[in-house]
Amino acid sequence: MWATLRDRNFSIFTFSQTISQFGDKLDYIALIGLIGLFSEQQTPFLLSLLAIFITLPVLIFGPVAGVLVDRWHKKKVMVICDILRMLCAGGIPVVFLITRSIYVVFALVFFMFLVTLFFNAARSAIIPNLVGKEDILKANSMVNFVSRGATVLGMWLGGLIVDWGIWPRLIGIAGWTVAFVLDALTFGVSAIMLYIMKVELVKPPRAERHLEARGLVLVFRSSLVRIWQELKHAIGVIIREPRIRFAMISILFLVIAAGMIYVLVIPIVQKEMAWGTSGVGNLAAIGAFGLLGGSWLVGVFGHRVDIRNIMIICSVILGAILIVFPFLSRFWMFAIATFVGGIAISPLFIGQDTLIHTYAHEFVRGRMFSIRDWILSGSFVIVALVIGSLTAVATKSTLFIVTGILLASFSILSWMLFVYAKKSDSVSPHNA
Repeated sequence: MWATLRDRNFSIFTFSQTISQFGDKLDYIALIGLIGLFSEQQTPFLLSLLAIFITLPVLIFGPVAGVLVDRWHKKKVMVICDILRMLCAGGIPVVFLITRSIYVVFALVFFMFLVTLFFNAARSAIIPNLVGKEDILKANSMVNFVSRGATVLGMWLGGLIVDWGIWPRLIGIAGWTVAFVLDALTFGVSAIMLYIMKVELVKPPRAERHLEARGLVLVFRSSLVRIWQELKHAIGVIIREPRIRFAMISILFLVIAAGMIYVLVIPIVQKEMAWGTSGVGNLAAIGAFGLLGGSWLVGVFGHRVDIRNIMIICSVILGAILIVFPFLSRFWMFAIATFVGGIAISPLFIGQDTLIHTYAHEFVRGRMFSIRDWILSGSFVIVALVIGSLTAVATKSTLFIVTGILLASFSILSWMLFVYAKKSDSVSPHNA
């Protein structure tokens, strides 16, 4: 894996992605710090809105972004996107200090994550042009490895930067503003690195209709039609194949737990426990280490047990963590719960990937993953919005306990359905 870094251009690409991923997480922590300026009653709802504005670009433009990036020069797309993200990150504190409106910030966030959507599509597509065919797996492993590391550092250092009280005395600005400025610098550095990177790409066709204004409308319309057709086909596959159906159902396990953590845990840690944004960053880093640990455990021991049993056990553990969460009072308690939660979340993602890889036909596999991510993003927005709204009529403790019981019960029900459907395991895995 490390041998891929001997290639100068791939090492430049990897370094730029490390910087860019670090900036992404720093931006996220800075947004949490900005929302933390508002009252405790407003915070859950504003976090729900933030989740919506982050996710909407994927829901609306996801398929179209892939179509357009395939037609454009991918290196230029990445450089331009990093420049635009630099301007957005630097502009967020400026527009907020001028307008004092969080909704103007959300508009910039929407545009920033729309640009990120195009950046990510180009980033994933350009890797085979940087390394030989025999090194693609190693290259992907390296990029994923540094992304996890950048996530841990971005969350941890981001929290420290936002809450460090020296900034107002030293340079006269708040920590969350410093975080956005540093975020802008990371995107600028990434853009420079990508600009000097050399890569051979097939020259895109010129003067095609998809690059015209009317052509963009046609691409968008045809993409919507194709999405609907693929959605109907995917539903048919899910109905016919119980293991893929189980993988899709397990999305709800993730979404329920993630929605509760995002909307409720962040304000509890940030304000009620008075640990600030640095506390959020520290716990996020601990959770990231848990994700790494869960991935390692599944990789070493997962082949010995049916992956669906592992997924159900992990979802029950997540439900139990939600139930006990209102009774936690020390940072080390939160740290243990977060670490165990990270370990439990990893097998759910890995299990979904494994079930789809194994039981979906090669020619439907890509669509299944695309729709899986689309469902995951859409359902997360809905759950986050519902939980944020429920905080106005129910206490956080009640929401934690009720949601934890529902998640554990839903997991046990899924296990019962799994046992009932186990008789169908003799069906060919390629009936899709």
